[in-house]
Amino acid sequence: MNKHFYRIIACSVFFFSPIVQGHAQNSLSPAEQKRQEMMETTMLKETADNLRQNTALSEEEKGYMFRFKMRKMMQERMRQSGESIWGWEPTEWQKTLPNIRVQDGGAIQEYSFTDLINADGYLCPGSARAYKALEVALPLLYKGTTPVKGDFKITHGAALCTSLVYDYFMQGYTDKEHLELDMGIKKKLITIECLSTGKKVTVVFPPSTIRGHDSAAAEAGDVILHAKEGEGMTIHVEKG
Repeated sequence: MNKHFYRIIACSVFFFSPIVQGHAQNSLSPAEQKRQEMMETTMLKETADNLRQNTALSEEEKGYMFRFKMRKMMQERMRQSGESIWGWEPTEWQKTLPNIRVQDGGAIQEYSFTDLINADGYLCPGSARAYKALEVALPLLYKGTTPVKGDFKITHGAALCTSLVYDYFMQGYTDKEHLELDMGIKKKLITIECLSTGKKVTVVFPPSTIRGHDSAAAEAGDVILHAKEGEGMTIHVEKG
């Protein structure tokens, strides 16, 4: 990742910061905002330096990871403000979508559809795929039992919104053994593998070129949520 790339991303941070600050100003004092800005700038510089020195990553992967870090920082700012700058709200039907239930250290965790989508801040094809893959694949891998964090691995392609949802969902298990970004994936698919059995479920979604945080993206995401096997979505099961 060269210096020119870093300057472009840094400019993006400062472009979006005032927007997010406007929503966070009621929860942070001016002094607190200043401290946060300094901390975030330091974090971004350290992230860029660490990625630049990581010879295991390609330039494309380094760029992606830096953009992810920047986007995650924006989302954390938005959560602090108590509202979303994108203004997304789930529909009544979306509110009925099942929670994703997992075990972690003997405790049960439940993630609602709204919780997961809010990790990105808005419903779009990428965040919809992230939820839909969990809804479809985990029951096939753990029939009649609750999935256990640490016993399954998620592999997905380059989509920042998908990465944000899974970074939130896989808290404590975001290493490559449990959550992997595969820049080589070109189709809209997500694979979830049960590590104890080797069984894999790959969910292939209908293509979509729509991006962003607007009504068109939400509508495209809703299409994915309604997709059924053989009707815009295919499911491949590979036994271990």
